[in-house]
Amino acid sequence: MKEGLPYCTTNEAIKGYAESPIAKGETNDCVVRAFASSFGVSYDYAHKYVKEKFGRKNREGTYGTVLKMRQIAEDRKQINYKKVKCLGTKSEMGTYSLRYEVKTKGVVTKREMTVGTFAKQNPVGTFFILVKGHAFTIKDGVVIGNWDDAVKKKRIVKFAFEVK
Repeated sequence: MKEGLPYCTTNEAIKGYAESPIAKGETNDCVVRAFASSFGVSYDYAHKYVKEKFGRKNREGTYGTVLKMRQIAEDRKQINYKKVKCLGTKSEMGTYSLRYEVKTKGVVTKREMTVGTFAKQNPVGTFFILVKGHAFTIKDGVVIGNWDDAVKKKRIVKFAFEVK
């Protein structure tokens, strides 16, 4: 079996996660956990921020995360003294794509960026990663999220934001 990426549990990576009564009662909070670990804030702060600014309801998923993160980047807003940068090439419609060109057998094709390729190309830095229906953090090559985020390296990265 192939090895996954290095992994860090949310208890270790997120400030106040283990002690938080809010965290104990939450489900579908991947965006909150990714936000907390990306920006280096406590779980309770991230929970409140995502609830107020992203419109998240308790124990439900977060919708419109891409638009909100892109807005934070465009407004050059700082959270915990850190700014957000959209990664990828910008299209005419204003969306960012992580597609890249590969030459195989003399033919150039475009491929979607996978979690494994992204981690290999970005070994240093903090990144807020969005895959289909899920969010997590890659910080200096270490995955912070669910344990299977580190194992499923073939998942396509839909959007990525650098936090620095």
